[in-house]
Amino acid sequence: MGVLKSNAALVGVILLLGPLVPYQMAQSRDAETVPIGALAHAAEVFQEDTGGKVLEIRLANTAGAAGFEAAILKNGGVLYMRIASPDEHVTEIDVKDLPPWLLNYHLEAYARSAVRAQVPIREAIVKAEKRNNAPAIDAGIAKPLGGDNAVLAYFVETLNGSRREDLAVDATTGVFIENPQSLFETHTPVELARRLAP
Repeated sequence: MGVLKSNAALVGVILLLGPLVPYQMAQSRDAETVPIGALAHAAEVFQEDTGGKVLEIRLANTAGAAGFEAAILKNGGVLYMRIASPDEHVTEIDVKDLPPWLLNYHLEAYARSAVRAQVPIREAIVKAEKRNNAPAIDAGIAKPLGGDNAVLAYFVETLNGSRREDLAVDATTGVFIENPQSLFETHTPVELARRLAP
């Protein structure tokens, strides 16, 4: 886990976490639940506090600690962030800065696509939650633009009980994309950033 090296970094983390407090996840014996609006709120807070653009954000459960994981585009590089709360009194924060020279082809493609998105990721998440009447647990840029894909879209995964559903929202117009299976990638920005994080 990364260590915060300055008081300025600690202040930034406190500012980031403060707005997330109303959306703490409730834990039950069988599963974690997240309220509708929590992922959208977290995406907005991450973008505002880092000055970057969220490539992907997801609900994370690392060793029983509820939290969020995100890959955020900033200054040509990517920030990988993991925030977890193993209990109500402790919050763990891991921030890794991946400079542009460290990014692989796939993350570069996500970054090029993200800067062209006109619809905020928060809006895509809110639309998907409203459509499914279920909380979002993962959202981000779907398949990057390229030779075999001309559609810029966000994927949003919702969870209703034990049922997961993937939706796609056009990142230019904000409308839902029907039959979006060809837009879903197996390697998402968070997974790629986690693998590259030093």
